[in-house]
Amino acid sequence: MSSKRFIALLIGAALLTVSAAADGLPLRDYSAMADRFAANPRNVKDIGDPFVLPLEGGYQVFATGGPIGFFTWRSADLKTFERSKALQKVSWASGDYWAPEVFAADGRWVMLYTVRSKATGGLRTGIAFADAPEGPYAETLEGPLMELGYATIDATMTWDDEGNPYLIYVRDCSENEVSGRHESHIYGVRLKRDLTGIEGEPVLLTRPEGEWETRSGDWRWNEGPAVVKHGGKYYLFYSVNAYYMKEYSVCAAVADSPLGPYVKQANNPLLAPVEGEKGVIVSGPGHNAFFEAGGELFTAYHTHTYPLAPSGNRQLCVDRAGFHADGTAFICGPTLAPQLRPLTDLGLVNRMAQALPEEATALLTDGDTCVAETSKPYLWRGTEAAFRWETPVTADLLMLWPAPGEAVSGTVTVNGSLEAAFSLEAGGLPGAAVILPFEPVQVESLEIRLDQEAALGEVLLVGAE
Repeated sequence: MSSKRFIALLIGAALLTVSAAADGLPLRDYSAMADRFAANPRNVKDIGDPFVLPLEGGYQVFATGGPIGFFTWRSADLKTFERSKALQKVSWASGDYWAPEVFAADGRWVMLYTVRSKATGGLRTGIAFADAPEGPYAETLEGPLMELGYATIDATMTWDDEGNPYLIYVRDCSENEVSGRHESHIYGVRLKRDLTGIEGEPVLLTRPEGEWETRSGDWRWNEGPAVVKHGGKYYLFYSVNAYYMKEYSVCAAVADSPLGPYVKQANNPLLAPVEGEKGVIVSGPGHNAFFEAGGELFTAYHTHTYPLAPSGNRQLCVDRAGFHADGTAFICGPTLAPQLRPLTDLGLVNRMAQALPEEATALLTDGDTCVAETSKPYLWRGTEAAFRWETPVTADLLMLWPAPGEAVSGTVTVNGSLEAAFSLEAGGLPGAAVILPFEPVQVESLEIRLDQEAALGEVLLVGAE
């Protein structure tokens, strides 16, 4: 009788047990691969409105934080960070330095930001330029980028297919009253090519509506816009409710052009608070921005540092995102359990992308781990799933994401003979997954058999390039 090797680990606050016979799948300890993973929140705290810029050899993080100017944080792995100053005091501003975002344009680095104007006392949008992404950034205008007679915040940029730049910004509720309510609305307007001002009249893109977006009462928000182009469409992500509420969360709307009209997704919100047995454990996930790393799409966002006492004290989080085949956007979060760092940084490849396409298992390889409640329609449910490769691929790590709150157990078999059993308890941290490391194997086939019918969000098999 073959001896068995058992591994019992606390992964994401849920007990994962893995076992394999001596002649089965050659398992490794999680500790041998722990550096591949990172968990939220990241080590950038007392901030808000994070923006991550991917650069060669690492990442540059910008965020709201500090009464004057903006800091930036450099990181090679999105786990450890080194801070420096990106923008000093703005000459025409009295304070309230918020929501910096940085873009490359015409050989320069451009920072958009919000400050309070000395001249008007209201919030206005500024622009600054630098020769390097980390700065230092310098003003080129002696005032705001635009003066529309009302408060503007949270500016971001996008471009159309002809390369024309557009400014997407928020008409802030502090100076926008509608039917007796204060509301923040998102607008878009074309920018001059030299980025010194706007062209034409701003267009209303979204306003708070529906039960979830109006939980903050007579002060309502659509703010924190971020735009991603995908499949010929423009996806506008935005945050709703007050930043200090646990219900601060991320929604999405879709249009054919930068200035709309935008249609809000039916499965909003995409990023929402998470409740645990003792109360909320993820509070206020919002004001997100997107970045790509090696073809993978990620979103940075903030959550409340103290979820049981939400406030302006917030922290950086990062999760994956993407789009379903039907065009619906998704965010794989919020998570607290360990998740793989960007594969390109680790020299790894998603081997599931090379598996022969099978309609029966398409939901297990669509990139959506389905840890968000609104991803339930994209869960796979069953007892058996099988994958094959036309040409063998090298792999050394398998991950399975069960539906939130579900226990899952079963067996994985590689190449018809290398077998390992697993069992993941329910009640783990958001985003908890079966993490099964093993010695590198040339994989031709993979079978997953569950002990009883269960719902899975995703199967990921990775290996070195």
